[in-house]
Order: sequence, then structure tokens, then C-alpha cells
Amino acid sequence: MIRAKGIIEVREGYADTNELLDSVDELPNGEYGYLLFDKKKNRSLPQLKFLFGYLLKQLSEELPEHPNPEALYRYFEELYAPIHSCNIPGEKEVYEYFDLKNEPATEMDYVINKIIHHAMEEWNIDLMSRDALKSAEAQEAYAGAYADTWKNYSRKI
Repeated sequence: MIRAKGIIEVREGYADTNELLDSVDELPNGEYGYLLFDKKKNRSLPQLKFLFGYLLKQLSEELPEHPNPEALYRYFEELYAPIHSCNIPGEKEVYEYFDLKNEPATEMDYVINKIIHHAMEEWNIDLMSRDALKSAEAQEAYAGAYADTWKNYSRKI
């Protein structure tokens, strides 16, 4: 969760940190991570980071029952991922399974777009595309998805 946000302006090698320090002083006891990013266009998130760090997390937050993002992943995987099959010795029927995390990029893009469309059509939830998340205006959502990478990070001194 983003606890504070603000601007640090650097001029002639001096950083005005007053706003930053004021917001840090207001935090309750605990351990916090931080990100500093410029106001330029964001890089494209990898597909799985976009899927889990933004798309499914945002859906989980906005849906009334707040389903777990992993449950949403399985739900959409079953709805939109291609079915693979194989013969297992000793079994009479062909075994069918999904493997979205290992699909080619084009297939993953297809499923991501289907999820975005599904969210709007079924739940009236407007989610950003990967391209929209790259815009400078989407910094907060981008930072939230990116920060998810560091949630279990522990600084070692």
C-alpha cells in the first residue's frame, strides 16, 4: 500500500527533502520500503508482473467480495487460456490442463486483453492496458505493481 507520495526537486545538486521527511515522520511504527521515480514515461511491465502486480490485484480490490488474486488467476486461466492435453500411462482418458504462465507472449497478451474486456463487460471495472500503464499519468498504479516485487524484501545491514 502506498502510504505517502510527494515530490523531491533537485536543483544544482541539492535535494529539497522537506516534503519527504515530513511524510516519513508521520508514519506509524513499522518497516517501510520506498521507491523514487522520475516523472517520465514508465517502462512496460513484464506480462506476469502486469497480470499479478496490477490487473488481478486491482480486480481483487474493486470486486465486492475481494477474491484472492491467485483465485482470479485460476478463474481466468480456466476461462481463456488454451487447454493442453497429454496421455498419461495407465489412464484411460486424456489428461487436460492449463499452463498460462508458460504460454507464448502472444497468447498471454490475448488472455490479458480478454481479462480487461471481461472486467468491463461483466463487472463494469475499467482496467488499464499495459500500454496505458506506461504513461506518466499512471505512475501510482505502475509504482504499486512494481513495488509488489519488493514486498518481501528485507534490507540487510
